[in-house]
Amino acid sequence: MVYLTLKLPGPLIRLFDRRYVGIYVSSLAFLILINVQFPDTISPLGARLTAVLASMLIIWVTESVDYSTSAFYLIGIFTLALADCPDPAGNGKPIGTREALAMSLSGFGSEAWILVTAALILASAVKESGLGERIAYWILLAAGPKPKNILLGMLLMSYLTSIFIPAQAANAALMCTVGLSIMEIYRIDKSDNFAKAVMLIVAFGTGIAGLGIQTSGAPTIQTANYLAEAGYPVKWLSWTIYGMPFSIVAGLVLYILICSRFPTKKLPGEIALIRQKLAAMGPVSARELKLAAIMLATTALWASEHKLHNIDSSTVSVLAVMTLFLPFNNITTWDRLVKNINWGILFLFGAAISLGQWLLKSGAASWMAQNTISLLNLQKLSLLPIVAVSVVFFSLMSLVFSARAAAVAALVPVAIGFAESFARSHGVTVWGCTLMFYYAIQYSVLLPVNTPMSMIAYSTETFSAREMLLTGAPLIVVLMLITLVFAKTYWHWLGLV
Repeated sequence: MVYLTLKLPGPLIRLFDRRYVGIYVSSLAFLILINVQFPDTISPLGARLTAVLASMLIIWVTESVDYSTSAFYLIGIFTLALADCPDPAGNGKPIGTREALAMSLSGFGSEAWILVTAALILASAVKESGLGERIAYWILLAAGPKPKNILLGMLLMSYLTSIFIPAQAANAALMCTVGLSIMEIYRIDKSDNFAKAVMLIVAFGTGIAGLGIQTSGAPTIQTANYLAEAGYPVKWLSWTIYGMPFSIVAGLVLYILICSRFPTKKLPGEIALIRQKLAAMGPVSARELKLAAIMLATTALWASEHKLHNIDSSTVSVLAVMTLFLPFNNITTWDRLVKNINWGILFLFGAAISLGQWLLKSGAASWMAQNTISLLNLQKLSLLPIVAVSVVFFSLMSLVFSARAAAVAALVPVAIGFAESFARSHGVTVWGCTLMFYYAIQYSVLLPVNTPMSMIAYSTETFSAREMLLTGAPLIVVLMLITLVFAKTYWHWLGLV
C-alpha cells in the first residue's frame, strides 16, 4: 500500500488559522448585516449596531485578536458602521465619521469608566503596599492549620477583598500569591488535593464573592451603568441588600462542593511559618494604616450614598485617588502604581460601555430581547418558568466569552430588554430582574478561559481544565436552582421579583 503525503505551503496553512478565520467570518457577517433589510420595528441606528455586535461577538468568541486589542476593532467597526447611517436627530443626514467616532468613545466619559479606572488604581495601591497580603495572612492565622478552615479563610478573603479591592482580577492575583505561600508553608505539592481546592476557591470564589458588591469590579460597575443609562439606577446599599445573601449562599455551596470533591485530612507543615511570613513583613507601616483608612472611608461613602450624602460612587472613587496622592500622605507614587494596572482592559471596558449604551439608546437591545422572548415562547409562561429559562439562556450564552467586559456588553443590555418585557407582563422590577440575569452570567464558569480570575488561578498549574469542568458544571446547576429559590422567596419578599 502506498501513502501519499501532501505538504501545503505555510502561507496557505495560515489562511485556515482560527484567528484568521475569525476575522474572515466577522467581516462577512458585518457586510451581510450592514446591507440586509431589517424590519421597521428596529431603527436604522439599531440595525447598524446589531451588525457591530454580531461582528464583535465573532471576534471575541474566536479570540482572533487579543481582548485588549479588540477595543480598537470595536471602535473602528462601530465608527464605520454608523458613519453613513441616517442621524436620528439630523433630518436624515448621515451621522458622519466624526460624530460616529465620538459615539464609539462615549463610554470613556461615563461614570462607570471613571469608577473602574479609579478602582484599579486603588487596587494597585493595596497590592503594592503589601496591605492586602498582610490581611490575608491574618485571616489564615485565625483560621488555624485545619484544611477546611483554611479553605473557609480563603473564601472569606475573597469577600473582604471584593469590598476593599474593587478589581476582581487583582483579587484573584493576590489570593493566588497567598495560596502559593500556603503551599510553601505547609510543604504541599501542586498535585495535592489541597492545592487544587485552594486554587479552585480562587477561580470560582472571586467572581461569586463580587456578586453582592456593586463596586467589586468592572462587570458589576458596567452592569450598574447600563441600568442607570436605561433609567433604572441602583444604589450601592440596595445592590448589597439584594445580592449579598445570594452571594453568601453561593459561596457556601462552592465551599461544600470543593471540600467534598478534594478531601484533605491533615497538613504536614506548621502554622508558625505563617507568623514568620508576617514577621518578615515587619510591623504595620504608616502608609498601610493611611491606605486602610482611605479604603474604609471610601467603602463607608459608597454605602451611605443618599443616606448621609449625595456624592455618587464614581466621584467618591476619584476623591479616594486624590487622597492617595496627597504629598503629605506619602503612600505611593504614580510610577510604582502604573506597572500593576491593566490598561488594555480599561480600553476594552470603555469601548464595551459605548456599545452597550448605544444598544440601549437605539432600542436594539429591546428589539433583540423581544425577538428572543418570542423565539423561546416565553410570553405564555408564568413567572418562575420564565426565570428558569432566562437564567439558563444567559448562563449558556456567557460561556462563549473569556472577558467579562465583553460578556456584559453583549448580554446585559439584552437582559434589561428581557426585564422590561417581564415588568410589563408580570409586574417585576426591571433592575431586580436584570441583576438576577446578570448573576447567571457571572457565576457561569466552566473552564479556565471563561474569566480572567479562573485563568490566573489556572496559571498556577495546580488543577486541570477537566477538574475545573467537573467542579463548575454541578456548581452552575445548583446555583441555577438557588436562583429560583431566591426568586420565589427572598427577592419576592423584597418586591423585586
